Formats: sequence, C-alpha cells, structure tokens
Amino acid sequence: MLLNAIVKHVPVFGKFAEESVPILEKLEEVTDSVVVPLLFGVHRFIDEYSVDSIYEVFSELRCVRSLSIVLASGGGNVDEAYLLACYLQKTVDGKLTIYVPRYAKSAATLLACCGDEIVMLPIAELGPIDPVLYDERSGKYVPLQSILELIDMLASREMPRDLVREILDKLPVIEFGDYKRAVDHNIELATKILEKRMFKGNPERAKAVARHLVSYKQHGAAITVEDAKEVGLKVRLANEKESKLLWKLHNLWKTYIVLNEYDVKTDEWTPVEFKLGKGIVLTITSLQSFEAALKEQK
Repeated sequence: MLLNAIVKHVPVFGKFAEESVPILEKLEEVTDSVVVPLLFGVHRFIDEYSVDSIYEVFSELRCVRSLSIVLASGGGNVDEAYLLACYLQKTVDGKLTIYVPRYAKSAATLLACCGDEIVMLPIAELGPIDPVLYDERSGKYVPLQSILELIDMLASREMPRDLVREILDKLPVIEFGDYKRAVDHNIELATKILEKRMFKGNPERAKAVARHLVSYKQHGAAITVEDAKEVGLKVRLANEKESKLLWKLHNLWKTYIVLNEYDVKTDEWTPVEFKLGKGIVLTITSLQSFEAALKEQK
C-alpha cells in the first residue's frame, strides 16, 4: 500500500528520503532526464500489489521527454513484470534508460529489458528469466526447475514414505504443468519487450537474446555487464558521474532500507510503499508503525 505518511513514523525512512532526493536531483542534471527510482527491499517482489502502487506514482508524471529508471529488485512475478515493462515503454516518447546500481534479477531483468539501454555499475548484475513459483510459506520465489529436479530425485530413489511426504509437504502447493511451456512463455514475454525498443525492427535478434536470458543453467547466476554484452543486450557501464551518484544511492538504500528490513520481526511486519522523489520505495515495516501512519494519512 502506498503510504507516504510512513516516513514520519519510521525514522530511517525519513532519513533515506532526506538524503536520497538530492542525489536523484543531481542524477537528473547529469542524465538530462526525469529520474524515477524503483527500489524494492529484499522482502518485496514484483507482484500485483507493487505494480498498483508503481502505477499510482507514475500516473502523476507529466510530459516525460526522456526517462531514467533506477532499478533495484530481486525479481518476482514475470507476468506482472511484463505488464509494468509494457506500461513504462508507453510512458515516454524519447529515450528510456534503466540504471542498475547493484542488481535486477529474474523478473526484474525482464523489466530492465524494457529500456533502450541498460546502464550498470561494475559490480551490478542481472539474472536469468527462467520460470519461478511463489512459495506462500517462505514468501519467496522458487525456481521451478529446482523443484522438478527434486521430485525426480525422490521418485528415482527408494526412501521411506514418511521422509518423502515430509519433503513434499515443504514444497510450494502448485500445479506443475509443462516446464517447457513455462520456458517458452518467458521467452515470448522477453521477446515482446525487447522488440518494442531495444531491438525495434529486429524481432529475430530480440528472440535470440530472450532465449539466452531464459536458458541459463542456474537461476541465481550473475549476469555481469560483460556477460550481458555477450548475450546481445544493449548495455554499458555507468560513466564516472553516474557511478558516484548511483553508488551513494545504493549505500543509502542498503543502510536505511535493507538493514532495517532485517531488524523488523518476521511475524510482525507488513508491506508498505512510499514516494521517493518522482519514484517509489517498496519495503516492509512493523504493524505498529503502519497502523499509526495509516491513521494519519486517512
């Protein structure tokens, strides 16, 4: 839920906003573009709720000539990422640049592909776009291939039924369907996004790059700037001015948002979003702080 009043009730959120906005404003001067941060905490993913809040923030933008997205995300639902990517591509007539200070993995890589180019720091990484499943028990996305491999292993070995049942009970409750169809689906989504901007007029190249991004052997594989170039993406390293500003922003995000998430008790938190400059931060907070901010905002 987009709850801007939360910055008054969680001191670290207020400090993050206070110290980050000047950096974003300087980045606008350096890039000569409208800069919009999309910063996901480690416990937040691209899903229908986050897309709703992002849309609410973006709907306030007017007459965007050139747009730069600063993206930090571990991934999420690939279909929601596709919807968001399509929307972002339509919000700007000019150049759309995706900046990745540290990481944009899995579904966030699909989102990054919506730009005309991707700009990364030397230690930034993208990730494979292979199929994943949301596990409600852990609140995380799990690679589908890993689950299928585990089930195949259990089926091929003689193991006590109780042990097998115990293992299966810990797996996400899903309909597995056809893994190949899931892979083809992700390739199709990535191809559609890539051929709208990055490889406009070259659908064959868009599909070839999409296949590479989906076909990695390991879901957690790090795709560096050099790897991304080999895959065929239009990507470059951030220049000196961009790098300094992006790294400052990353350190603030890590200090005030990421570390704060680990301090919030697991059974007492709720998702929350608040505006940051022209963009948004998606993180978590305690129920107590959330309820106080909600009361004030109403």
